Amino acid sequence: MLSAIACALGLAPATEPVPAEPAAAVVPAAATITRDELLAALRAVPGVHARYREEQHIALLAAPLVSEGTMHFAPPDRLAKHQRKPARARTVVAGGRLRFADAFGHDEVDLASNPVVALFVHSVLHVLAGDVARIEATWAVGFSGGADGEPRAWVLALRPITSPATELVESIVLRGREARVERIEVRELGGDRTVTTLSDIDTAHRYEGDELTRVFSVDAGE
Repeated sequence: MLSAIACALGLAPATEPVPAEPAAAVVPAAATITRDELLAALRAVPGVHARYREEQHIALLAAPLVSEGTMHFAPPDRLAKHQRKPARARTVVAGGRLRFADAFGHDEVDLASNPVVALFVHSVLHVLAGDVARIEATWAVGFSGGADGEPRAWVLALRPITSPATELVESIVLRGREARVERIEVRELGGDRTVTTLSDIDTAHRYEGDELTRVFSVDAGE
């Protein structure tokens, strides 16, 4: 009776108190990736398998030349592009040589004797391998973390500081997230540019045994 009167007068609760909701867990914001973090992440990658779409914008042509296929990287110095469109072809870098094959035949270049071809090949290889010493031997490196408002996205801009790069290239700009390189744009001094976009990127791919031999050979079938 006394309890009922107290409730009516607002002196006491009529029911048991409801416990407070637990505070929601606070998820810490992702830290902005740094250049050192990016290079370390690239060095830790065991291999890369990805799809690519390449657009070559050439001043003399009204429309870009477009090709598509798969790209493969096995650290530290194996790189392969298996083109599927518009026609099948293979380009493989291994053992200091670039090999190419399509329906019309084969070709081979010794990178040590062709500095122009070596420049473009090594610029990609050294970035994928996170080899900062070799990158900085040829390029002034600009880095921006937190690209497009995403803390783990980044932009790496390379500008040439040595020949023959200074005579050929205006810049190479790479974009990505964590250890994934997602876009590569090469701007030549003459105005031409090549844009390569990567998708379905697997940065945990290990090339071993028969697959290693098959992927990095111009003679192997699909």
